[in-house]
Amino acid sequence: MTPDTQSPDAPAARSSSRKLLWIVLGIFGFLVLCVVAFAAFGFYFVTQNLDMTQASPSEASLSFEDVRAKFPDGPILRIDPDERVTVTRQPPDAAPAERPTRMHVMAYDPDDERIVRVTIPFWLLRMGRENIKLGTGRGGDIQFEQLRITAEELERYGPTLLVDHTDRDSRVLVWTQ
Repeated sequence: MTPDTQSPDAPAARSSSRKLLWIVLGIFGFLVLCVVAFAAFGFYFVTQNLDMTQASPSEASLSFEDVRAKFPDGPILRIDPDERVTVTRQPPDAAPAERPTRMHVMAYDPDDERIVRVTIPFWLLRMGRENIKLGTGRGGDIQFEQLRITAEELERYGPTLLVDHTDRDSRVLVWTQ
């Protein structure tokens, strides 16, 4: 066969290889778009649900007492100095009239004089068994699983104070609303 004469299959082979190239490029472009969209959603989520503000110890104390005053029954979980978690009261049998939609974490670090507030939507708590760390200071973090309470049980409590923990390095409040 001379270079001037081509096989009748050559245009079909070239056409199918171009199709394959466009399919591969399309899949690659879609994956890149998904990664960018996921990163943008993550950035948006964090900026909407995380707040850090400077506060003197007296300002921080007032902020914590404002939240604490909303819950006269006290926290349902107690964390001892050895970070053992105790449930102080069981969830009610009947569902409350108002179900919580968010879990709030407020922590104060006196060294940095900063209050950090994190809001976690309840749908995220229901999503699975991912570890959610509740920072309790430099000594360590309490894993959400250590609290031995499920999102469904939290909903049965209704809006409530979950944790009011103070140690030498920080103070942490966790509540549902």
